[in-house]
Amino acid sequence: MIENIYIGKGSISNLSEILKLHSGKKIFLVTGKSSYTKSGAQKIMESLLKGIPYFRFSDFEENPKLEDVEKGIELFKKENCELTIAVGGGSVIDIAKLINSLSMVHENLEETIKANQLEQKPFPFVAIPTTAGTGSEATHFAVMYINGEKYSFAHKYILPEYVIVDSQFTYSTPAYLTACTGADAFCQAVESMWATGGNSESKEYAKKAILLVWNNLVDAVTKNDYASKDAVSEGAYWAGKAINISKTTASHALSYKMTSLFDVPHGHAVALTLVHVMKANYEYAKEDIQRIISLINADNLSDGVVKIETFWSEIGLCMKLSQLGIEENQIFKLSNCNLERLKNNPALLTKEYIENLFRSIV
Repeated sequence: MIENIYIGKGSISNLSEILKLHSGKKIFLVTGKSSYTKSGAQKIMESLLKGIPYFRFSDFEENPKLEDVEKGIELFKKENCELTIAVGGGSVIDIAKLINSLSMVHENLEETIKANQLEQKPFPFVAIPTTAGTGSEATHFAVMYINGEKYSFAHKYILPEYVIVDSQFTYSTPAYLTACTGADAFCQAVESMWATGGNSESKEYAKKAILLVWNNLVDAVTKNDYASKDAVSEGAYWAGKAINISKTTASHALSYKMTSLFDVPHGHAVALTLVHVMKANYEYAKEDIQRIISLINADNLSDGVVKIETFWSEIGLCMKLSQLGIEENQIFKLSNCNLERLKNNPALLTKEYIENLFRSIV
């Protein structure tokens, strides 16, 4: 599916033309519960959707479960919707992707998800992120939880047909959330650069993302500088484009239990292990990591590690598990990792290495 991309402040105006192309279709509008209003999106969307039939769905958890997806599909069908618009962060866009793409599935939904199968193209889909960092608007996979376990449903049909990255929706995002989502984008780009699943195209996307986020995130967080937030929003999109090809690696694999068991925000959780994974990968992906070091104006690996650690400090992210409510006697809960992401990592990380890594950051 070919994306139609609109990036920059005010790009939401392009939605009018998209709606004209799909006139007569009832819209399934997926939003966050409060972010829709706080971001300023609601006022603009209500103006653009005036006179157009739509049903708004926001009754789901922040990390969507299969039951949330099933509820959404039931409402999608009941309301006879034929066009999906997602306005929100990563969870909003992910659940909208799942509802839109799985609404035509007649077989067992759980089996379809686990098999990554889709027989029919879904309805048209418009992704409008209100946070800068998840990259969900640019990827062909979506995350949900089934019986407490995280699943990533991947298929080419999931990729949004239209993407509108209007940075004005990030202007009211609080500093810590800006830091967490920006950290996620930066980690996505860095991991994509060394991922075994990467290629020359993904590395170019990753390079764009690293430069945009690295040079602008501090001011976006500490000064709420709008121009910086514009740049970080664009960088987050390119990071999404990069991992859409390469997928992520060990730092993402190590993050999920921190989020699901201890409520550590995803981007913060990923950032916690990035420099440790970079050091582990150095001998296996030296050329790629040297490129990362150069992009952040560091002299060598050690200097790069210090610069990244300083970067996390400048945007207010603590790097100790104990400060996030995770004690040493709970580390064993974190070692059950996403094996697919670990396999995409240049260095083979043993369970012993992972446990020692976590102990080193308690």
